Amino acid sequence: MRGRGALVILLLALVVIYFVYFMRTEKKAPVEEQVSRFNQTRAELTAVNLEQVARAVQEWMADHEGRAPESLRELQGGRSYGLSLTDGWGRNIRYQKLSEAEFELRSAGEDGQFETEDDIIRTY
Repeated sequence: MRGRGALVILLLALVVIYFVYFMRTEKKAPVEEQVSRFNQTRAELTAVNLEQVARAVQEWMADHEGRAPESLRELQGGRSYGLSLTDGWGRNIRYQKLSEAEFELRSAGEDGQFETEDDIIRTY
């Protein structure tokens, strides 16, 4: 009976030492590191998608006397086959016409909310 009690105490001490070690070294656990890399990949995919959408808008503008479209719906039926209008998180990219020749593309970023710090914004 005493042997089992000592074994339980030893195991608890090892668990505590393990957690203290990781807290002191401030290393991310393997799962946290994978999640971080996955979110970084999503941000990179978003940047690629924003560039592709921008290129499609610019091609549309070239065909329409340099005028930016009112919305991304105007691109439909043009040369935008296979164009992804979503970000790396699967959410819609927001388009805003700033002037006749300028526009902004915005992803809501990781948190899924527009107008927050993590938004990914490109102005053209």
